[in-house]
Amino acid sequence: MLRALLAILLSLTLSAPASAWTLKYLGQQILPSGYEYSGTIVGGLSGIEYDPVRHRFYVLSDDQSELNPARFYTFRLDLRKFNTLPDPGYGGITFTNVTYLQDRQGMPYAARQVDPESIRLSPDGGSLFWANEGNANAGIPPSIEEIGLNGEYRRTLPLPGRYLPRSDRGVRHNLAFESLAIDPAGKRLHVATENALLQDGPAANARQGSSCRVLAYELASGKPVAEYVYPADPVTHPPSVPLLFHTNGLVELLALDGQRFLALERSYTQFAGNGIRIYLADLEGATDVSLLDSLEGQSYRPMAKSLLLDLSSLGIPIDNIEGMTWGPALPNGNRSLILVSDNNFSSRQITQLLAFEVIP
Repeated sequence: MLRALLAILLSLTLSAPASAWTLKYLGQQILPSGYEYSGTIVGGLSGIEYDPVRHRFYVLSDDQSELNPARFYTFRLDLRKFNTLPDPGYGGITFTNVTYLQDRQGMPYAARQVDPESIRLSPDGGSLFWANEGNANAGIPPSIEEIGLNGEYRRTLPLPGRYLPRSDRGVRHNLAFESLAIDPAGKRLHVATENALLQDGPAANARQGSSCRVLAYELASGKPVAEYVYPADPVTHPPSVPLLFHTNGLVELLALDGQRFLALERSYTQFAGNGIRIYLADLEGATDVSLLDSLEGQSYRPMAKSLLLDLSSLGIPIDNIEGMTWGPALPNGNRSLILVSDNNFSSRQITQLLAFEVIP
């Protein structure tokens, strides 16, 4: 009952047209490089989710069981300690637990068999869903897994065959499932690819964007029921030399209701850094492409989107932001929005948590 009431309150809080919102930057916290908790290296934080009943966050590491077994953490955030100083500290972050993801046999995942990227709490609060990007180069498909709060395996949602990695079709390596969203009513789960399937079109570069598939599941049955196309932007900063690595893609979705989302796009160009943008994306009028095995040469209408915030406007260094969740209500009653960066376990990057006030 409490969880259902919180869902209603969230819906009421976000009932104003999202295009009219303002995201007010509150500040950040930065974990030092090499930070350890309970014998694990904290890093690669690619997914984050807030539990409003237990007042804690779940944050997923994308460690592929190489440094430590695949895992998620729980922590609490004190938003009063978030600040805009150049060295904001990390006193507002309190880790409370680390939980290892379990496979079907109840064992931690073997090295390089999974790539955890996004995490969401089930509508009843009794389990978690997480998106596994897989490893296309090794023929390991992406997947959507449901686990208990203790990490115990429960089920894997069925995956349409068009996503299976092959030489000329399926997900691209490291551009598969990054985004996961559950609508506040708890009816549907949406998972999205970071870039287009091989048979759907090109990956994003400096000249063109990419057509990401958004796959909808009926949560109760676990069955896929629809697919849509999200148009990711071209790379934000064109490379100074064409051969320099550059990419852009959809890295997180956060549901506002049954058809609207916040969409997080992350662009990166070697030597130029990251470009992070938050869009409002809408399914209204978008074509269900679930009957199209390939999008090439087909006529369809993608999801509509409008820019909500370009993080370059904050005037601060922005790292590899990949996770996004609603946070607790602020003292004035407005919702908070929390972002987290994946530092790739690199000493040259940071684990950055950014906090915003959502002003209707």
